[in-house]
Amino acid sequence: MRTYILLFILAFSTLLSAQSNSFVEARTKEEAIVLFEEYEQKSEDFNDKRALDSMQVCLAKIEALLPIINDSLYNYRTDLVRGTVLTRDTKIDEAMKVLLKASQFFKLQQDFPYYYRSRYKIGICYYYGNRRKEAQELMLEVVANKHYVGENLATSALGNAGAVDIELGMIQDNDSFFVEAIKKFRKAIVLNKKNKNYTKLASNYSLLAESYNQLKERSKAIQLLDTAIYYATEDKNSVQKGFALIKKANILTNNKQYNLAKKMQDEAIKIYRDSDDSPSLMYAYVEKKRTLMKMGSYEAASKLGDSIFSLAIRNYDKRFAEGIAEMETKYKTAEKEREILEQRAEIAEKGLLLQKRQYQIYAVLALAVLLSILGYVFYNQQKLKNRQLIKENKLKVALQEIETQNKLQEQRLRISRDLHDNIGAQLSFIISSIDNLKYASKEASDEFKDKLSYISEFTSATIDQLRDTIWAMNKDEISLTDLQSRTLAFIEKAKVATKDVKFIFNNEVTTPIQFTAIQGMHLFRVIQEGINNALKYANAKTITIDFEKREKQLLVSIQDDGIGFNKEQVQLGNGLYNMQKRMDEIDANITINSEPNQGTNIQVMYNT
Repeated sequence: MRTYILLFILAFSTLLSAQSNSFVEARTKEEAIVLFEEYEQKSEDFNDKRALDSMQVCLAKIEALLPIINDSLYNYRTDLVRGTVLTRDTKIDEAMKVLLKASQFFKLQQDFPYYYRSRYKIGICYYYGNRRKEAQELMLEVVANKHYVGENLATSALGNAGAVDIELGMIQDNDSFFVEAIKKFRKAIVLNKKNKNYTKLASNYSLLAESYNQLKERSKAIQLLDTAIYYATEDKNSVQKGFALIKKANILTNNKQYNLAKKMQDEAIKIYRDSDDSPSLMYAYVEKKRTLMKMGSYEAASKLGDSIFSLAIRNYDKRFAEGIAEMETKYKTAEKEREILEQRAEIAEKGLLLQKRQYQIYAVLALAVLLSILGYVFYNQQKLKNRQLIKENKLKVALQEIETQNKLQEQRLRISRDLHDNIGAQLSFIISSIDNLKYASKEASDEFKDKLSYISEFTSATIDQLRDTIWAMNKDEISLTDLQSRTLAFIEKAKVATKDVKFIFNNEVTTPIQFTAIQGMHLFRVIQEGINNALKYANAKTITIDFEKREKQLLVSIQDDGIGFNKEQVQLGNGLYNMQKRMDEIDANITINSEPNQGTNIQVMYNT
């Protein structure tokens, strides 16, 4: 039962009222930006109402506006919406990849309002991934940076942190967590009353009541739940009202006020049935079953338990639920056949009363038939149990594999953090020491200073390569979108260093393409080397990067309008040789075309 309670605590702490607006096709970039922000907000509102279908519609409309806007900032803002949709759709791994990528972009751009907004969404993702402590840390980080995200989101984060306190207190059986949660909810209530946010007030009061309930202050908890029901009714938020009703019924059951508790539970069940909210409906069923068991209504509780089991299986795996339903149908058919045969046996026994001579013969026959039926039913039951055990074992194996994958991912992230924090910090210290040495060695020779500059530049390049390696290490696969995002980030960095060069980025690929981490890393290194060569040697004014799909080949082109070179007269350096070697390792072809004063074109063809 406690598992179902924990499942809903966070979900009810961030509900807001949704607004509806009509969609108007954008013709200009300015109109597209206005519509983008409108649907971005609508998606957040639908998320608070847990309306996944409406969120997906908003995401599709936002994506349709991106070609008109043509700005990388809005691409990553879209990733925040996409990550939220994936989280609501319980695709936690995919959501985490999208949100972490967007968070890194905003951090590099020093766009702190969207950076901490992305941190909030990553915290929600952690929560649904059962990493409660990490989720709470991120929520408190958002609260500490309230001046970037605004009071509304900071208040939601505060309420979520309080919800985690309740869960930790229940898991560890430690009342200090409940006391800490009460402090957070009291503070959130003050802020939400000031903003007249009834939806959040209903959630805050329900969770505050749960804190007092865990501290055995049930009368106080009931008063707070009545307040939660009042605000939910004022806000016309039936989902919040149902949650508060269930919590109040739980306390009434403990006080042996069973009939009143059942009445509230039935009202909540109707709310969740009407809204097709299966997880909440299952929570309501569990609480009602508990009340029935307390009352001694064991038969009714058993029937309700069957409903809970069916609903839980259907939520977890629809195909598995259909198999259970089929087996239940077979079982009920066998039961009906047994009942018919029992009735026939009774009729036969009554006939034997009139025929004493045949009584014993019919009795033996009836007993034999009955034993056969019971044996048949028992055999079928055992068969069904064996099938169910096999499926449960398969499910356990699958869960163990998922847990193993999660541990491997955590180990990979830990290694990448160590690389970043330890080796990255040491390399940065080397650069700082070299710079100090150059400053201190004023009387040193120019040759010595040039060597120090070369070592400093080489160390900086090593840090960049280390970051790229960490990026690839953190991924099982690298999508074309990841590669393009990494390329765009590199271009943005190059723009800062070379302001006189114009970059043009074209993408004509519409189908998804996946690479292994090694393939994606090699492709990015070739693109990076091609851009660096154009910046260092070509004296180019414009650099164009094109992605296009030709049949089953991905074509990547780096074109510059620089001074070019004669391939027959110029010896290829290590950079061009390394580009060729990298492409050979992933079975890709690279072509370098250049003429004096005609620029240089590097083309990579990768078989998808």
